Amino acid sequence: MMNTLENETGVKLLQRGKFGIRLTEEGKRLLPYFKELVSAEEKILKEAELIQKQKASVIRLAAVSSVIRTWLPDAMRIFQEENEGIYFEIKECDERIYETFDEGRADMCITSNILPRKDFIPLMKDDFFAVLPENYVLDEGAAFPLKKIEEESFLFPFSARDWDVEQTLKKYGISLNRRTILVDDNSAAAMVAKGFGVSLLPALVLEDCRERVKIAETDLPCSRRIGMIYDDSKKGRAAVKKFAAFLKNRQERQK
Repeated sequence: MMNTLENETGVKLLQRGKFGIRLTEEGKRLLPYFKELVSAEEKILKEAELIQKQKASVIRLAAVSSVIRTWLPDAMRIFQEENEGIYFEIKECDERIYETFDEGRADMCITSNILPRKDFIPLMKDDFFAVLPENYVLDEGAAFPLKKIEEESFLFPFSARDWDVEQTLKKYGISLNRRTILVDDNSAAAMVAKGFGVSLLPALVLEDCRERVKIAETDLPCSRRIGMIYDDSKKGRAAVKKFAAFLKNRQERQK
Protein backbone atom coordinates (compact mmCIF):
# COMPACT_ATOMS: atom_id res chain seq x y z
CA MET A 1 0.00 0.00 0.00
CA MET A 2 2.84 2.38 0.85
CA ASN A 3 4.62 1.54 -2.40
CA THR A 4 1.44 2.46 -4.29
CA LEU A 5 1.15 5.72 -2.37
CA GLU A 6 4.75 6.61 -3.13
CA ASN A 7 4.22 5.84 -6.82
CA GLU A 8 1.09 8.01 -6.93
CA THR A 9 2.72 10.98 -5.17
CA GLY A 10 6.15 10.57 -6.77
CA VAL A 11 7.67 11.16 -3.33
CA LYS A 12 9.63 8.69 -1.20
CA LEU A 13 7.79 8.56 2.10
CA LEU A 14 9.62 5.85 4.03
CA GLN A 15 13.25 4.97 4.62
CA ARG A 16 13.71 1.22 4.86
CA GLY A 17 16.88 -0.38 6.18
CA LYS A 18 18.48 -2.57 8.81
CA PHE A 19 17.42 0.01 11.37
CA GLY A 20 13.73 -0.58 10.42
CA ILE A 21 11.32 1.86 8.80
CA ARG A 22 10.99 5.56 9.42
CA LEU A 23 9.50 8.58 7.71
CA THR A 24 11.59 10.57 5.29
CA GLU A 25 11.69 14.35 5.65
CA GLU A 26 9.18 14.53 2.76
CA GLY A 27 6.98 12.00 4.57
CA LYS A 28 7.06 14.11 7.74
CA ARG A 29 5.90 17.14 5.74
CA LEU A 30 2.99 15.22 4.22
CA LEU A 31 1.98 13.38 7.42
CA PRO A 32 -0.45 16.09 8.72
CA TYR A 33 -2.30 16.00 5.39
CA PHE A 34 -2.56 12.20 5.49
CA LYS A 35 -4.04 12.51 8.97
CA GLU A 36 -6.60 14.99 7.65
CA LEU A 37 -7.52 12.55 4.87
CA VAL A 38 -8.02 9.72 7.35
CA SER A 39 -10.14 11.95 9.58
CA ALA A 40 -12.22 13.13 6.61
CA GLU A 41 -12.79 9.53 5.49
CA GLU A 42 -14.01 8.57 8.97
CA LYS A 43 -16.41 11.53 8.99
CA ILE A 44 -17.72 10.60 5.55
CA LEU A 45 -18.32 6.98 6.55
CA LYS A 46 -20.07 8.00 9.79
CA GLU A 47 -22.28 10.50 7.97
CA ALA A 48 -23.11 7.94 5.26
CA GLU A 49 -24.07 5.42 7.96
CA LEU A 50 -26.33 8.02 9.60
CA ILE A 51 -27.97 8.80 6.25
CA GLN A 52 -28.65 5.10 5.66
CA LYS A 53 -30.16 4.69 9.12
CA GLN A 54 -32.41 7.71 8.65
CA LYS A 55 -33.40 6.55 5.19
CA ALA A 56 -34.19 3.07 6.46
CA SER A 57 -36.54 4.42 9.12
CA VAL A 58 -38.67 6.70 6.89
CA ILE A 59 -41.21 5.43 4.35
CA ARG A 60 -42.16 8.05 1.77
CA LEU A 61 -45.73 7.20 0.90
CA ALA A 62 -47.84 8.70 -1.91
CA ALA A 63 -51.57 7.93 -1.79
CA VAL A 64 -54.85 9.13 -3.27
CA SER A 65 -56.90 11.40 -1.02
CA SER A 66 -59.74 8.90 -0.42
CA VAL A 67 -57.25 6.36 0.98
CA ILE A 68 -55.56 8.96 3.22
CA ARG A 69 -58.94 10.03 4.62
CA THR A 70 -60.21 6.54 5.41
CA TRP A 71 -58.29 3.32 6.22
CA LEU A 72 -54.65 4.35 5.77
CA PRO A 73 -54.19 6.31 9.06
CA ASP A 74 -55.34 3.32 11.17
CA ALA A 75 -53.07 0.97 9.21
CA MET A 76 -50.08 3.27 9.71
CA ARG A 77 -50.79 3.71 13.44
CA ILE A 78 -51.01 -0.06 14.08
CA PHE A 79 -47.88 -0.69 11.99
CA GLN A 80 -45.90 1.90 13.95
CA GLU A 81 -47.05 0.40 17.27
CA GLU A 82 -45.58 -2.91 16.11
CA ASN A 83 -42.47 -1.37 14.53
CA GLU A 84 -40.96 1.41 16.64
CA GLY A 85 -38.52 3.66 14.86
CA ILE A 86 -40.24 3.55 11.46
CA TYR A 87 -41.89 6.80 10.37
CA PHE A 88 -43.92 8.01 7.39
CA GLU A 89 -43.84 10.97 5.04
CA ILE A 90 -47.22 11.28 3.32
CA LYS A 91 -47.80 12.94 -0.04
CA GLU A 92 -51.35 13.27 -1.39
CA CYS A 93 -51.38 12.56 -5.13
CA ASP A 94 -53.95 11.57 -7.73
CA GLU A 95 -53.24 11.83 -11.44
CA ARG A 96 -49.43 12.08 -11.12
CA ILE A 97 -49.01 9.43 -8.46
CA TYR A 98 -47.20 6.98 -10.76
CA GLU A 99 -44.87 9.75 -11.89
CA THR A 100 -44.10 10.53 -8.25
CA PHE A 101 -43.12 6.90 -7.65
CA ASP A 102 -41.20 6.39 -10.91
CA GLU A 103 -39.10 9.52 -10.32
CA GLY A 104 -38.05 8.23 -6.89
CA ARG A 105 -39.99 10.81 -4.87
CA ALA A 106 -41.98 8.08 -3.11
CA ASP A 107 -41.06 4.61 -1.86
CA MET A 108 -44.60 3.31 -2.27
CA CYS A 109 -47.82 4.55 -3.80
CA ILE A 110 -51.35 3.45 -2.92
CA THR A 111 -53.90 4.20 -5.58
CA SER A 112 -56.48 2.75 -7.91
CA ASN A 113 -55.05 1.14 -11.01
CA ILE A 114 -55.33 4.36 -13.03
CA LEU A 115 -53.28 2.85 -15.85
CA PRO A 116 -52.54 -0.89 -16.13
CA ARG A 117 -49.15 -1.74 -14.61
CA LYS A 118 -47.57 -5.13 -14.02
CA ASP A 119 -46.16 -4.05 -10.66
CA PHE A 120 -49.60 -3.05 -9.31
CA ILE A 121 -50.58 -5.27 -6.34
CA PRO A 122 -54.33 -5.14 -5.58
CA LEU A 123 -55.38 -4.80 -1.95
CA MET A 124 -59.13 -4.22 -2.01
CA LYS A 125 -62.20 -3.73 -4.16
CA ASP A 126 -63.86 -0.30 -3.94
CA ASP A 127 -67.42 -0.23 -5.31
CA PHE A 128 -68.85 2.86 -6.99
CA PHE A 129 -72.29 4.20 -6.04
CA ALA A 130 -74.63 6.64 -7.72
CA VAL A 131 -74.75 9.96 -5.89
CA LEU A 132 -78.06 11.73 -6.46
CA PRO A 133 -79.84 14.85 -5.19
CA GLU A 134 -82.09 14.19 -2.20
CA ASN A 135 -85.23 14.81 -4.25
CA TYR A 136 -84.17 12.53 -7.12
CA VAL A 137 -87.03 10.18 -8.03
CA LEU A 138 -85.82 6.64 -7.36
CA ASP A 139 -87.71 3.93 -5.52
CA GLU A 140 -86.27 3.06 -2.13
CA GLY A 141 -83.75 0.24 -2.47
CA ALA A 142 -83.82 0.46 -6.26
CA ALA A 143 -80.58 0.45 -8.25
CA PHE A 144 -79.67 3.49 -10.35
CA PRO A 145 -79.62 2.62 -14.09
CA LEU A 146 -76.16 3.57 -15.37
CA LYS A 147 -77.64 4.21 -18.82
CA LYS A 148 -79.43 7.27 -17.38
CA ILE A 149 -76.05 9.01 -17.18
CA GLU A 150 -76.47 9.74 -20.89
CA GLU A 151 -79.57 11.84 -20.04
CA GLU A 152 -78.40 13.55 -16.85
CA SER A 153 -76.02 16.35 -16.03
CA PHE A 154 -73.13 14.16 -14.96
CA LEU A 155 -70.44 15.31 -12.54
CA PHE A 156 -67.42 13.40 -13.78
CA PRO A 157 -64.99 12.68 -10.89
CA PHE A 158 -61.83 14.17 -12.38
CA SER A 159 -59.23 12.39 -10.24
CA ALA A 160 -60.53 9.06 -11.53
CA ARG A 161 -60.35 10.18 -15.16
CA ASP A 162 -58.74 7.92 -17.78
CA TRP A 163 -59.43 4.73 -15.87
CA ASP A 164 -61.93 4.18 -13.09
CA VAL A 165 -65.16 5.82 -14.22
CA GLU A 166 -64.40 6.43 -17.87
CA GLN A 167 -63.29 2.86 -18.56
CA THR A 168 -66.32 1.45 -16.72
CA LEU A 169 -68.73 3.56 -18.76
CA LYS A 170 -66.95 2.62 -21.99
CA LYS A 171 -67.28 -1.06 -21.08
CA TYR A 172 -71.06 -0.68 -20.92
CA GLY A 173 -71.26 1.51 -24.02
CA ILE A 174 -72.41 4.56 -22.06
CA SER A 175 -71.58 7.96 -23.59
CA LEU A 176 -71.19 11.24 -21.72
CA ASN A 177 -73.34 14.13 -22.91
CA ARG A 178 -72.53 17.81 -23.35
CA ARG A 179 -73.76 18.61 -19.86
CA THR A 180 -70.91 16.61 -18.31
CA ILE A 181 -68.88 18.63 -15.80
CA LEU A 182 -65.36 17.65 -14.75
CA VAL A 183 -65.05 17.99 -11.00
CA ASP A 184 -62.76 16.88 -8.18
CA ASP A 185 -63.87 13.81 -6.17
CA ASN A 186 -64.26 15.84 -3.00
CA SER A 187 -66.43 18.47 -4.70
CA ALA A 188 -68.72 16.10 -6.62
CA ALA A 189 -71.02 15.24 -3.71
CA ALA A 190 -71.29 18.90 -2.68
CA MET A 191 -72.33 19.88 -6.21
CA VAL A 192 -74.85 17.02 -6.37
CA ALA A 193 -76.35 18.28 -3.09
CA LYS A 194 -76.75 21.71 -4.73
CA GLY A 195 -78.67 20.14 -7.62
CA PHE A 196 -75.99 20.35 -10.33
CA GLY A 197 -76.54 16.75 -11.45
CA VAL A 198 -75.61 13.18 -10.53
CA SER A 199 -72.26 11.47 -10.04
CA LEU A 200 -70.50 8.15 -9.48
CA LEU A 201 -68.21 8.00 -6.48
CA PRO A 202 -66.33 5.14 -4.80
CA ALA A 203 -67.23 3.88 -1.34
CA LEU A 204 -63.97 5.21 0.12
CA VAL A 205 -64.82 8.75 -0.96
CA LEU A 206 -68.38 8.41 0.34
CA GLU A 207 -67.14 7.30 3.78
CA ASP A 208 -66.12 10.89 4.35
CA CYS A 209 -69.23 12.39 2.71
CA ARG A 210 -71.39 14.61 4.93
CA GLU A 211 -73.51 16.13 2.19
CA ARG A 212 -77.30 15.73 2.04
CA VAL A 213 -77.48 13.43 -0.95
CA LYS A 214 -79.13 10.15 -1.95
CA ILE A 215 -76.74 7.22 -2.45
CA ALA A 216 -77.80 4.21 -4.49
CA GLU A 217 -76.23 1.06 -5.89
CA THR A 218 -75.89 0.84 -9.67
CA ASP A 219 -77.73 -1.69 -11.82
CA LEU A 220 -74.42 -2.82 -13.38
CA PRO A 221 -71.22 -3.76 -11.54
CA CYS A 222 -69.11 -0.64 -11.10
CA SER A 223 -65.91 -0.71 -9.04
CA ARG A 224 -62.21 0.00 -8.92
CA ARG A 225 -59.23 -1.78 -7.39
CA ILE A 226 -57.13 -0.11 -4.72
CA GLY A 227 -53.58 -1.38 -4.56
CA MET A 228 -49.94 -0.51 -4.09
CA ILE A 229 -46.72 -0.23 -6.04
CA TYR A 230 -43.29 -0.51 -4.43
CA ASP A 231 -39.82 -1.89 -5.15
CA ASP A 232 -40.00 -5.59 -4.32
CA SER A 233 -36.56 -6.36 -5.76
CA LYS A 234 -33.38 -7.10 -3.80
CA LYS A 235 -32.61 -3.37 -3.93
CA GLY A 236 -35.92 -2.52 -2.28
CA ARG A 237 -35.79 -1.23 1.29
CA ALA A 238 -36.64 -3.62 4.12
CA ALA A 239 -38.99 -1.17 5.91
CA VAL A 240 -41.06 -0.65 2.75
CA LYS A 241 -41.32 -4.39 2.11
CA LYS A 242 -42.35 -4.93 5.72
CA PHE A 243 -45.13 -2.34 5.44
CA ALA A 244 -46.28 -3.88 2.14
CA ALA A 245 -46.52 -7.32 3.77
CA PHE A 246 -48.41 -5.77 6.69
CA LEU A 247 -50.97 -4.18 4.33
CA LYS A 248 -51.47 -7.45 2.44
CA ASN A 249 -52.07 -9.40 5.65
CA ARG A 250 -54.35 -6.70 7.07
CA GLN A 251 -56.55 -6.63 3.97
CA GLU A 252 -56.69 -10.43 3.85
CA ARG A 253 -57.93 -10.53 7.45
CA GLN A 254 -60.60 -7.93 6.74
CA LYS A 255 -62.07 -9.75 3.72
